[in-house]
Amino acid sequence: MAAPKKIAILADFPLHCLPESQFPAPTGHYATWLPQLARGFEKAEEFELHWVTLDPLTPQPTCLKAWSQSFHVLPTWKRGRATTLFWADRRAIQRKLQEIQPDLVHGWGNENIWGWATVSSQRPHILSVQGLLGVYGELGRQHLRERLMVWIERFVLQKAQIITTESPWARERIQEKTGRNDIRLVEYGVADPFFEADYRPDPNHPFALMVGTADYRKGIDVAVKLFCRPAQQNFRLKVVGGVSPYGENWKKGSPANVEWLGRKTQREIIDLLVRARCLILPTRADVCANVVKEARVLGLPIVASPHGGHTQYIIEGKNGFIRSLSSGEDWEIAISEFFHDPTKAVSMGRFLRAEHRRILRPQETANHFLGIYEEMLKTRKRTYPGRHNLK
Repeated sequence: MAAPKKIAILADFPLHCLPESQFPAPTGHYATWLPQLARGFEKAEEFELHWVTLDPLTPQPTCLKAWSQSFHVLPTWKRGRATTLFWADRRAIQRKLQEIQPDLVHGWGNENIWGWATVSSQRPHILSVQGLLGVYGELGRQHLRERLMVWIERFVLQKAQIITTESPWARERIQEKTGRNDIRLVEYGVADPFFEADYRPDPNHPFALMVGTADYRKGIDVAVKLFCRPAQQNFRLKVVGGVSPYGENWKKGSPANVEWLGRKTQREIIDLLVRARCLILPTRADVCANVVKEARVLGLPIVASPHGGHTQYIIEGKNGFIRSLSSGEDWEIAISEFFHDPTKAVSMGRFLRAEHRRILRPQETANHFLGIYEEMLKTRKRTYPGRHNLK
């Protein structure tokens, strides 16, 4: 029997999610696809899976075992890494890859070090896009670190052998930036606890929910101004997530019917989603907000802007509404429908829920990537240690 092929996955893995983990959990809900993806890989006996991640609290390289996989944790700095173009991180990751000798490298995220380390690995590789910093940067002024990240992103999107993303919107933006027409779509699955909850909007204390960093890109200004409108002042908006300096200005001047809840745990996010009348997403650009997928798995209707990958899950008038950011009145009318009639929120939330629950199972994501791994390994061969080329 042939030995399993080795896959190295370079990613900012949330180590606190590992079984019996001693790593501290961050404040709030760590919105990521990676733990459920790793669990989906558990029975993939044809592959030997190695995760490579960085942690500033780890003094020495270490290796943990979970779900029949290896998790290699490398030390790093807390600050100043971007200004060195991640020089030390790149060296550490390349040394680890030389030790593992993977047949394929899968980089998760085009930001920070992960995409750069992937495309410079000199091995067959896949790059999975999470955000698009170049697109986001077009919305306003960027700091030096953000400009460096955009430069790195531009490089890795051009060099990557295979790129995956989770939305047609993101695929179109990548095509515009790079001219590439070979971008693959892969649904990034939702964590299991969201499948175990049922949508039951609060009949006595209705509220809309907004989840995500309160900043300009996410449209916090649009949300606050919307709930300042006379017709909306009897309706509540709950805002969950960190608050940027831009968001702080809107927080200070927000009316009493806008509640700022800060970061919340996954369990708390679920409790809010199942009781809300609707989710609102007035974003100016988003590859695909994870909370939209979570809302659809639960059966929550959504009112959102047209600027992002979330639009693939919203069928106008069926399970939500797509509204222009320039029309506060249209947003007001859409949201009011759910506040005035909770049964409408429930009935609309059910539309396509079963299909969304099917395609957003994390095992579906794992199976899709396992298929890509198998396909790539059939069409590439090793030419000499540490380097791979196309046949």
